[in-house]
Amino acid sequence: MSTTNHPVAVKDLLPWALVLLAGTAAAQSPAAPTQPAMPTRLQYTSTLSGYQAYADEPVQSWREANDRVGRIGGWKVYAKEKTSGVTPAAETPAASLPHGAHHGGGKP
Repeated sequence: MSTTNHPVAVKDLLPWALVLLAGTAAAQSPAAPTQPAMPTRLQYTSTLSGYQAYADEPVQSWREANDRVGRIGGWKVYAKEKTSGVTPAAETPAASLPHGAHHGGGKP
């Protein structure tokens, strides 16, 4: 009669390994809950505090606006200003004026 030694298969040890891991996980104590520190002083700042309402711009002569653009150097100077970031020294460019000043004034 021959006796054969069968090696223990991994699938036979798997249930025991899971029981062992479950036991160690259950033995751990739960973490103590931590509460964040409350602010000592509440402060509210409205997002609308810096709001500026629309204001009509004074009406300008379109001839004066065209002459000013011509003195500065025309549309090519504005295009160069946009790409290089250099402002012409001759006069304040229309790009820095309020929007209504670009078109000769505000509402009719």
